[in-house]
Amino acid sequence: MNPGNLQARLKTPSISSQITETAPELTNAPGFRAAEAYVRPSTVATVGKVLSHGFDLRNCVFTMALYADKAGSEDRPTEISLPEFHFPKDKCEIEVSSGKWEISTDDEEGNLIQRLKWWHVEGDHQIKITGVQRQQNAALGKEDEDGYLDQCQQSKCCVM
Repeated sequence: MNPGNLQARLKTPSISSQITETAPELTNAPGFRAAEAYVRPSTVATVGKVLSHGFDLRNCVFTMALYADKAGSEDRPTEISLPEFHFPKDKCEIEVSSGKWEISTDDEEGNLIQRLKWWHVEGDHQIKITGVQRQQNAALGKEDEDGYLDQCQQSKCCVM
């Protein structure tokens, strides 16, 4: 590649003014690279002390254990940011050791943020949220190519 053939090498992306019915970030081809690696659930606020938490990308499962020295109140539940990318509201499964929960979508500075709110009593508690496993390359017609997680689990890269 050189300055003489640069223009021929660069392709202009196709841009459409058509509105799609599904948000691109909720499809198998969301338009951003390795989104499954950085779009993660996380705790926003907890009633009690977090003992452990983690996100299993391979199985799309978020788990958390906590100890609460008091029960959560109606206006102060334990909250978990639950990205629709992995956890579509109508397609995720939630298991809690006790209490009640709900998934809400809140508007924060013009962005819709999905959160799970969990009201539990005092004591030791666990939550397990199972989302949707996505095949990133299938929608692009590149099923034979490895996704982000598969590439990282081979010797091709090093996680620091």
